[in-house]
Amino acid sequence: MQRELTQRTECSNCALKGPKGCKMNNLHRQRIFNSMDKLIHYTNYTTLRNECIQRDMLSLDMVLRIESLAADETTRHKLMFEKITRRGPKAFNTLLDICQRNFPKAYAELNPSSNDQQMHSTLNPQRIRSVSCNVAPKPFLIRGALEIVDGKNYNFAAESVPEESKCTLQVHEDILPSFSVTLSSGPTTTHPKVPAYPMKSRNRGVAFIVNVITFVKDVHGKRNGADIDGQNLISLFQQLGFVVFYYENITMGDLKELFAKLKESDYLSCDCFAFYILSHGDHKKGSDFIYLHDNSILRVEDILTEFNTVNCTKLIRKPKLFFISICRGEQSDLGSFRLSTNTERDGMIDPRKQLPSNIATFCDMLVCYATVPGFAAHRDPSTGSWFVESMCRVWAEHAHDTDVEILMKLVGENAATYRTETAALQTICTEQRGFFKQLFLNPGYYERPEDTTA
Repeated sequence: MQRELTQRTECSNCALKGPKGCKMNNLHRQRIFNSMDKLIHYTNYTTLRNECIQRDMLSLDMVLRIESLAADETTRHKLMFEKITRRGPKAFNTLLDICQRNFPKAYAELNPSSNDQQMHSTLNPQRIRSVSCNVAPKPFLIRGALEIVDGKNYNFAAESVPEESKCTLQVHEDILPSFSVTLSSGPTTTHPKVPAYPMKSRNRGVAFIVNVITFVKDVHGKRNGADIDGQNLISLFQQLGFVVFYYENITMGDLKELFAKLKESDYLSCDCFAFYILSHGDHKKGSDFIYLHDNSILRVEDILTEFNTVNCTKLIRKPKLFFISICRGEQSDLGSFRLSTNTERDGMIDPRKQLPSNIATFCDMLVCYATVPGFAAHRDPSTGSWFVESMCRVWAEHAHDTDVEILMKLVGENAATYRTETAALQTICTEQRGFFKQLFLNPGYYERPEDTTA
């Protein structure tokens, strides 16, 4: 009887009630030890620490014990991985999931079979033309928080499965590029009457990328090939000198929290801000909206409002680029007016007084859409979205000497050459809101700070 009680005690290795000696698979343990140096290099200690605690793989007491034993972060890192190998048979899969979400290189190291699914080059000449669209499946009608699917009412806001928090504002690790951005030899300007935004400092820019690939309850189809888009965009903006934040499958709550943290941070003390979102979407009654991972609906206008001059003062007079890679309807593409005379309004400014220094709420914004209202945007499961592929191709080749608005014209021209098997095509469009200057990205060029010595 005593022997049996001993065997049923709680396992100290995995915190699971079961036979004593419940351990991680030897192959998995050996894989961690063999890759220890690379895992330490590929992962961030703080993020790993927090994820392990949130997922109950390590207790707070265990982590504090590790940190009391080691003063330097590298040793703590090593001790943490060693501790994970003693946390039971489920610990390896938990670690894999943490790495897949946060540390792609570490995930590939621990799961070699995933290498077959790594990023394809955006310049792949053998690409297969897409028959996939970033549009939600039918029938799908919007009624506030309630949504109708196959004739049934679902309140997805209430039924959504809780997700692990992704609200850590963490710069994405550098990745090996699959294409090369041509660097600038110096600052560029081409038009004597149109000034350029300053783009010469070491704090070149921030790129905030949201990539929604899957959706709770599979309400919308998985966006196959979107992971390739994510890796290519990370590579592009990193080579352009931007600090990159990248998030997959986040909820509305996550996004709002991340926006708040970003705007409070010092990261926006930079030359330029770029926001990129990829998901399913639609265009209804003149409004564009995007589906997030929890099936909540994000309006494009709300994104722009979040970063206007009222709500984000750190970006006043700085160029703000918004890239919206969604469908804006379901139609396959098979092929502003105002009066200019007698324009007058009350309250004209007295020319004898000093001009006011106020600034427009929406200005210095360039909004780029993957397609025009009413039409679908296409995505190749093998090489990613047409919009992203064309943008990476064009920007890599021409960003060193070409203004961003001209770059987007070239992107549109390139994307217009793609066809599906049914001859459907795609037309990108851009909208500028007070974007009155040229924007040259000047990749690789940094101006020396002025000498302030007497």
